[in-house]
Amino acid sequence: MTTSEPVPADAPRAEAWLTAMAVPGRRWFSLSGAFLTLETVFTIARWGALAWLAQGLLEHRGTSRETVGLAVFVIAGVLALTAEWFAGRLRERGARAVADRARQQLAGALLPPAGRTSDTGPAEAALAMVDLVDDVADYHAQVAPLGRSAPLSMVAVLAVTAVLHWPAAIVLLLTTALMPLNLRLAGLFAQHGADQQLAATQQLNAIVLDSFRGMRTLRELGAVGRRGRTLTAAAERLNKATMSVLRRSFLSGMIMDVVITFSIAVNATYIGLSLLGYVQVPQAPKLTLFTGLLVLLVCPMYFTPMRTRASAFHQRERAETAAGAILAIVEDTPAEAARPALTLPTEPVGVSLDSVRFRYNGADQDTISADVEFAPGTWTAVTGASGAGKSTLLSLIAGLRLPSAGQVRWETSSGRQAPALGACAWVGQQTVLLDATVRDNIRLGRPDATEQQIRQAVEAAGLRAVIEGLPEGLNTRLGEGGWGVSTGEARRIAIARAFLRGARLWLLDEPTAHLDSDSEREVVEALRRATDGCTVIIATHSFPLAAAAHGVLALEDGHLRDARPVNAQ
Repeated sequence: MTTSEPVPADAPRAEAWLTAMAVPGRRWFSLSGAFLTLETVFTIARWGALAWLAQGLLEHRGTSRETVGLAVFVIAGVLALTAEWFAGRLRERGARAVADRARQQLAGALLPPAGRTSDTGPAEAALAMVDLVDDVADYHAQVAPLGRSAPLSMVAVLAVTAVLHWPAAIVLLLTTALMPLNLRLAGLFAQHGADQQLAATQQLNAIVLDSFRGMRTLRELGAVGRRGRTLTAAAERLNKATMSVLRRSFLSGMIMDVVITFSIAVNATYIGLSLLGYVQVPQAPKLTLFTGLLVLLVCPMYFTPMRTRASAFHQRERAETAAGAILAIVEDTPAEAARPALTLPTEPVGVSLDSVRFRYNGADQDTISADVEFAPGTWTAVTGASGAGKSTLLSLIAGLRLPSAGQVRWETSSGRQAPALGACAWVGQQTVLLDATVRDNIRLGRPDATEQQIRQAVEAAGLRAVIEGLPEGLNTRLGEGGWGVSTGEARRIAIARAFLRGARLWLLDEPTAHLDSDSEREVVEALRRATDGCTVIIATHSFPLAAAAHGVLALEDGHLRDARPVNAQ
């Protein structure tokens, strides 16, 4: 099946989606912001105790003052650390809430792609589900609590500075006026680099995944070396993009540090000269060691939220880029693609396609154009060239896709209904075996299956001899690091899974592909046993499998034509 990369969402929609994603974590972010504000208050108290203690030591005020100052310093320090710890835990909880909501939306769009007219490749889907969602969650975890605590924290520091010595507060205010320009500069530096890094990451992921999938073919063609050079070039592009982002971040951070250092240096020079008696501002209160030291200690705290905000600009650009990629996937699933609840029919299911048309985005013609009925309890083979649309046809019948026009309906004695996701059995060309026991692999789709039901599925799939030949029977571990089975045996495990589901409509996508004649015969016999009394629709190139069907349809240029009557015996 041809896949196409989703078109990125435009910036306004991506920004609106990014803002909406903060809602699940809003409560936790608000609490985290409150604790960050408390941390600032306790830290000011700690520095005040330290300045008071220093002045007492230099002036030899006595041990009682030292004891009180030390006690306040320790208590305030413990409270500040406690507030910071709670703020961090609440921030993490809010980030998890945001990530969970974003992954729910992605899962709804990707599993399955209901009604979508483009496919997201596994590499893009994995990147979106893991890394891009984390970019969005990390951005909100960094910015949302800061947005609530920064104004209060800065006002608290400014107020304390103004009470102690108002000229120092004026220097802080004048420096603040330079910050918005620097923050905007940081954002402009980050945007282009984030886009380049995402594109390079997506390309590298796709190349790595394709290389692992096609390793056997690459070896047979002697193309491993060329593929390695392609992989190296993609990795180098990602490295360059990442270094570009780091350089931009360093440059904008350096500009911010220059502004902050200049402000602190001006205040430190002024306070030093005032304490030495060289400078005296009219109407300004006299500086003491306590007030001068405390002003110098709290001045860096005034700039801490700004420094964090500057780094958040880089995180925002990454989050906006991630939001555009995620939204392109989410928005490709129409809102009207509501699906019926999962109900497993208890009788064979007839299938009708009434004037069904399906066309991918950007395609010049319909991939599927069909008017056909599949009678209950029959086997029907659908043949056609590779890429003709056989898998797309099965996905329409299963309800994994919505037709561009027309209707797909399942029919039973109780009436007609739209396809119900998960209510049919699907056996494809590739069988995924988890790193688990044979038993767990078989009951993957029905975790509550009893031992007797598992044994029945084993018998129906013709697996008994295979199970008896394994070292620990059903308890033998499969997958990486476990026992290996042949392709035909893996295919029969898939048949046992489907049988255990109890579905009465089976959709088979090349179930005997890549099998030798003996294995193919065994799989066909297993399918015959497992699907007794069920409706079976098979997409296949196999002549033996087509010959076993009651009817054969040919898919040519998107149109289904009878190769043999569907109801012929």
